[in-house]
Amino acid sequence: MNKFLTTFRHTYLSKVKAKSFIITTIIVMLLIILAGNFNKIMNLFDGSEEIGTVEVEASDAFTEQFSEVLSRMSGEMSVVESDGDIVITVNETVPVSAVVESEFNINAAQQAEIEIALEDMNRMMVMETLDLSEEEAALMMAEVSVDYETSVSPAEGEVEVEAGAEPNYLNVVIFYITVFVMFFIVINYASQIGTEIAMEKSSRVIEMIVSSVSPVNHLFAKILAIICVSLTQLFFFVVTIIAVIYLVDIGELISEFGLEANDRTVPMIIYSLIFLLLGLVLYLSVSALLGSFVSRMEDLQQALLPVTMMSLGGMYLGMFNLFDPGNLLVRITSYFPFFTPFVMPLRVLDPDTSHVTVLIGIIVVLITIGIAVYFAARIYKGSILSTDQGIIKNIRKFNKGE
Repeated sequence: MNKFLTTFRHTYLSKVKAKSFIITTIIVMLLIILAGNFNKIMNLFDGSEEIGTVEVEASDAFTEQFSEVLSRMSGEMSVVESDGDIVITVNETVPVSAVVESEFNINAAQQAEIEIALEDMNRMMVMETLDLSEEEAALMMAEVSVDYETSVSPAEGEVEVEAGAEPNYLNVVIFYITVFVMFFIVINYASQIGTEIAMEKSSRVIEMIVSSVSPVNHLFAKILAIICVSLTQLFFFVVTIIAVIYLVDIGELISEFGLEANDRTVPMIIYSLIFLLLGLVLYLSVSALLGSFVSRMEDLQQALLPVTMMSLGGMYLGMFNLFDPGNLLVRITSYFPFFTPFVMPLRVLDPDTSHVTVLIGIIVVLITIGIAVYFAARIYKGSILSTDQGIIKNIRKFNKGE
């Protein structure tokens, strides 16, 4: 046990203290902080100013109605009789024609609120001019209802999706973050764990190591150390996100983008974290398995190519099916172990996905992790002192049981 901890501690500390780890972590943390202050950064480059009072040059009846409409549109602007930040001069009432005078640029959000308020006033003035009743005005303002029906009924087992239904964009953002963080860490640390194993096998150092520690314990210490390094980096990212949420008024930024939580948000966060952890362990275990076949550093990239291709495939499957999480391709690939960490969180976006379905995906990944770790230990133990060059030769040797 002491030798296991010694190998684990040495590998973990050497990776955490590496300049690449520190610099990458700091850069990503700074990007998270910048993203949390995106609206403030944009305001620095925005020469417009916010207005609080509006002076209206029009009839008393128009001004009174406009004041009520504007108060409903914005809680920041109010109508005053004189000395307003801006002056709205109404030249015509049917249709409404107005000129807005100010000594500075008005920000885009308040310009939109003023325009919407004037449009509402225009509709009200037109209805008064035409002497329409409330029922007639309601009919004129009613939204058009359109239902799309197809003559082909959905096949058995397929889920009928409501036309025009849009996903919750906050959940979509959570999915995006999960997929990109997972892909980033997998690509980064898969090569690291493969390099650790291949470098030792290609040098004389491994002969001294196996004389004092079991090859299997040595391999497991390496795998666990790299996994802990990736989780350490992930921990710093999560702490930064939490700090940004609590220290920055991120609610204003979220409201600007129209992001709102729903009943799927909490399960989305929980399952995304679970599959993020499982995905890291799975791909790093497979990288250790593939690295065990390598006896030369020159063959390492070729050996790790399946990890790169599968992680790319999983990410693209999630990205390209983002707005159709219930289609047949997503349902099938969500049970393929190497795509499950990327695709199963996408299925959580679909309200028709049950918790049992997600739990099956978790079990599939756990079984695959166990198989990958078992074969990695077996191959590493059998080929640790092998001098055969080439991946194919090592695979053939393993198949023969030599």
